Amino acid sequence: MNRITLSLLLLVLTGTTLHAQNKKELSAQVNTLNAELESTKTELLESKKNEKISAARADSFESQLQGLEENNATLLQNLNNFTAQSNNKQDNLGNVMTSLRKKEGELKFINDALTSNDSISLLVLTNFKQTLGENANIKVERGSVVVIMDHTSLFGANTNKTELQAGATESLSKIAGVIKANPDMAVTLEFHTDDALSWDIVYGQAASITKIIGPTADVKAERISVSRKTDLSNSLYIRLHPNFNLFYLDVRQNMKK
Repeated sequence: MNRITLSLLLLVLTGTTLHAQNKKELSAQVNTLNAELESTKTELLESKKNEKISAARADSFESQLQGLEENNATLLQNLNNFTAQSNNKQDNLGNVMTSLRKKEGELKFINDALTSNDSISLLVLTNFKQTLGENANIKVERGSVVVIMDHTSLFGANTNKTELQAGATESLSKIAGVIKANPDMAVTLEFHTDDALSWDIVYGQAASITKIIGPTADVKAERISVSRKTDLSNSLYIRLHPNFNLFYLDVRQNMKK
């Protein structure tokens, strides 16, 4: 009986000890698990915090990237506009330079033509003086070389007369020789007369003069023109001058190139 009681008591003590030991172990495990749980929660919170920070950074980077892309697009557009404007300015400058070169060529053509005409006029003046003598009434006026002849030396004292004096033919023939030597020059018979003189008389006198000058100088009809001025000098101005119509046409043709 005592043995049984002792055995039961020993069994109970053993069980109590084992139970207490298991409880302690379980409690330790629970504490460990709780500690791990808290650590995990802390890590989770830290991870979420880091995730939010990363997300914020990502949003910031994305915003900055978008801003940079927009700035780059603006800069690229400005660069394209600047390039286009530069090209336009370059094209405009090229057009201006082309236009200036064209104008320079036109001015050079005109200047060369005028210089050539001046040289020819000087040569014609020299020819007239050599042919008619130093005492002849010759002058240069408005680009023309002018031989001035008194009306009476051509037609006598009668202003209405259309037939030439005998001595006038020789002088006109000499003038015709100079005209023939300058085939590019035009001829104008400019009558300075009283207003009372009719145009029929003027044209009749011009016809008598051209009968001498025309055949002698082989002058075509289109090279000779007739004009009239009203004054009391009662004289004839025989003008040798550049063919202004031809000069004008040459200038126009040059400007069309």
